[in-house]
Amino acid sequence: MKLYYYCSSPSCKKTNSINVKSNNRFDLKHEIGEEINKRCKHCGTYTKRHINRLHADTNNLIIIGGAILAGLITFLLWDFGYVSTLSGTIPIGIWAHENKKASEFNKQMI
Repeated sequence: MKLYYYCSSPSCKKTNSINVKSNNRFDLKHEIGEEINKRCKHCGTYTKRHINRLHADTNNLIIIGGAILAGLITFLLWDFGYVSTLSGTIPIGIWAHENKKASEFNKQMI
């Protein structure tokens, strides 16, 4: 799960991302505080945002890793028939879990 915010510069307004370990806004408050003060990656101005202004989105790298893992398991278990086809549900399960985490983060406010 990645957290995104918009640049506060009137000429930029591009999205920036930060990586955090917390799954909800309350843990995020303890991890980084009430507000973030980060430099925009596009224009270089400092952006000060309250943590309620952050929004979460799924991390596609984890989903791609799940698809690679499913392909590897399918290759290894090909002789067992339907067990190898069930390995295709691994990336779907990972995607659903990531989507649920991002949705729950976006619904909570401090």
